[in-house]
Amino acid sequence: MSIIHRFLGKNGSWDWEDVPVEQLQPGVTARRFISRRDGSDQLELRYFELEPGANSNDERHNYEHAVLVLRGRGAVRLGDEVFSVQAGDAIFVEPNERHQFKATADEPFGFLCTVLDPELRIAVHGEQTRIIFDE
Repeated sequence: MSIIHRFLGKNGSWDWEDVPVEQLQPGVTARRFISRRDGSDQLELRYFELEPGANSNDERHNYEHAVLVLRGRGAVRLGDEVFSVQAGDAIFVEPNERHQFKATADEPFGFLCTVLDPELRIAVHGEQTRIIFDE
């Protein structure tokens, strides 16, 4: 069954009805809009938000994803390079590329990320391989 998660964001917050907030690590949250919970067995659409100065895991895994920055400014590591990004920028992260997102110190940084459903990832790419790099 198709589904709509209505945007409820007010006063600078970014929230949607019936979409729980997951605390991934200090300063980093995720909301999974579209997933198996919603009846999708092919993709996941997720919104990540980093508090000012926070960063996502520095990682590499065997599946690709597409990112669209919705709010704020930050930086993205792709391989050995770091690029400044801002609202409206679209980023493709290829499989097995080291990557990390970091918010600027003065504002939240929010982005949509689309990946294959976890079970489909395994069918397409094999068992997940994930490396998290220490800083």
